[in-house]
Amino acid sequence: MEDELTALEKLNKDDNNGEEGKVFNFDFYEYKSVIYTALFYAFGLFIGSYFYKISATETLNELLRPQEHSLANLFISNFCIYFSLYVLVVFLGFCLIGYPIINIIPTVIGLVTGLRASYLFINYSVKGIGYSLIMLIPFAALFLTVIAFTINESTSLSKELISITKNTNEHNELNLKPYVKKYLILALCILITSFVNACLTSLLFTVVTI
Repeated sequence: MEDELTALEKLNKDDNNGEEGKVFNFDFYEYKSVIYTALFYAFGLFIGSYFYKISATETLNELLRPQEHSLANLFISNFCIYFSLYVLVVFLGFCLIGYPIINIIPTVIGLVTGLRASYLFINYSVKGIGYSLIMLIPFAALFLTVIAFTINESTSLSKELISITKNTNEHNELNLKPYVKKYLILALCILITSFVNACLTSLLFTVVTI
């Protein structure tokens, strides 16, 4: 009897371990595009930082120099840039060839962030580092997080579209409602991020001048 109970406990333990492994593998597969987004962003960050160090010019400095604007102008500028990249990611999700090229977006974000961070560090020393830590890095990370989850959804959608085109089953249909709902939530996050960034940037310019 004891041998039977021991065997049963061992069997249940093996089953539980198998389920845990499946959950772990599923989670990694589900969010591996987020990991790829972070890696491509880091690559862009490195390239941007290195590029500025070897090719800094007055023209480039003028483009990277923070400009003081009104709250409304800052918000509109932020929203136009953030939302344009967001829409591009969503568009690539509906495009059958979007999956291989969608990670260009976090690379571009990393490139621009690296350029700006290097400009501030080289030209303004401690003040530039403080500005980067307060304004540049946190909002780049926040925006990248939104873009990462948008890419995750768009990658899933792109793969599903490819799967449907290869499947000849006429009953195989694409349900867009879950995607639309998540896209709307992410768009709202873009709006909030743009507004908060504009508010804090406007406030910072009243305290610190760059």
